[in-house]
Amino acid sequence: MERLTARNEDYLKTIYKLEKENKVVRVKDLAQALGVKSPTVVGSLSGLKEAGLVIQGSYGYVSLSDEGKALAEVLINREKILMDFFEKILNLDIDEAKTNACRFEHYITPACRERVVSFIKFLAHCQYGSPRWLEHFKEFIETGEKPVCDNCPQRSQR
Repeated sequence: MERLTARNEDYLKTIYKLEKENKVVRVKDLAQALGVKSPTVVGSLSGLKEAGLVIQGSYGYVSLSDEGKALAEVLINREKILMDFFEKILNLDIDEAKTNACRFEHYITPACRERVVSFIKFLAHCQYGSPRWLEHFKEFIETGEKPVCDNCPQRSQR
């Protein structure tokens, strides 16, 4: 399996989260969490099993292989980074941030997604703190007015 579909990525993340919560994951648990029917889960799991990402043991329990677990952790971390961006930088409420993070990560190219994630990580780890333009952006979101900026070229053109 060269590149996972958005749906398969969701399966990996959901299995990971359910394993953390319940220790064991059954097909019906996965179906309920994803809002699909059990036969749909069974069909999707076959491709993930072939790729070596999922193991289905006795009694129908589903678990992630080591490779599947590592990939799920990467996916969940990336989704969290995007969710934090939407919530903390763009000031969206948590539900809106979560919805958009999931959609965003699935519907842009991998190169663009990784560049955006790198930019977000850069902002979070910048030794100079929050850039002034980011503070101005937050003010603009709240007020709808462009903040006064001492260094803006437009200021001298007024």
